[in-house]
Amino acid sequence: MLQTTKQTPINSPFNNRTTAEKVMKGVDLTGKTAIVTGGYSGIGLKVTEMLTNAGAHVIVPARSVDKRCR
Repeated sequence: MLQTTKQTPINSPFNNRTTAEKVMKGVDLTGKTAIVTGGYSGIGLKVTEMLTNAGAHVIVPARSVDKRCR
């Protein structure tokens, strides 16, 4: 589908070079639960790491036990 809505900047302090660590700096997710599909590899694994480092309880569903994080 062709995008026809005009895009407007959201004035975020982040850009394409911002690290996950910088985005999560100062974020406290203690007591929160997150579900990360695909959290056993690649970008999903990095998201899982950042969320757990911020104190979240993270659930990573997988189709097989072989996909679990190591």
